[in-house]
Amino acid sequence: MREKRGYVRLNVDAHVVYTVKGKEALQDIVTLDDISIGGIRVISNISLQNSDVLELTLRISGVEGDIVALGRVVWQRQVTMDVLDTGIDFTEIDEPNKKKLLDLIESAVGKTIERRDYVRCDLAAGIKYSLITNPEIINNCLSVDVCEVGLKIMAKEKLEKGTQLRIVFNLPTEGNEIAAKCTVVAWVKQGEKDLFEIGVEFLEIGEEDKGKISNYIQNMLSKKK
Repeated sequence: MREKRGYVRLNVDAHVVYTVKGKEALQDIVTLDDISIGGIRVISNISLQNSDVLELTLRISGVEGDIVALGRVVWQRQVTMDVLDTGIDFTEIDEPNKKKLLDLIESAVGKTIERRDYVRCDLAAGIKYSLITNPEIINNCLSVDVCEVGLKIMAKEKLEKGTQLRIVFNLPTEGNEIAAKCTVVAWVKQGEKDLFEIGVEFLEIGEEDKGKISNYIQNMLSKKK
């Protein structure tokens, strides 16, 4: 697998049990939001510090036995008053556990792992959106990641597959807003505190804006190498 694999993220049916090293009394069970070969992202309501080292036990539907690893908190961001989005990088994982993880990713993704369209990069950005059928009502949500064909967003309402939206957002590298017409292609799952993770695909987007997204992804990839 190539360097890009760190950005190939899977949504899986799983829970994570973790203990903070040095703070053994601090243990929690959280829903695994997505996973890559390099780490995981979870939604919880417990504040963690950057560089906290965690003993992780991943219980994933369809995987025989637990996957155990050590991880380090690399970022945490506030989603709502009670909900925290947390990124964790693996720091130690033995070969049998790594093989379970690789098998999971390869079986789920297959050859699409080599396609840049499916390379997803983290993007924490505020999104404004409105339904095509009700454009006068503007809603706010948070993006989770971006690829060249769409976004994953976190919203307070469940949007059914096929719902069409107008969205406006910014990339951290760009000053001007990006606007696009999208369709909901996947209601991913309901997370903590009734937030919904939703996959949207671009239907109409300007060539200049497509270029900005492509450049953002390339820049993010180059930082990983």
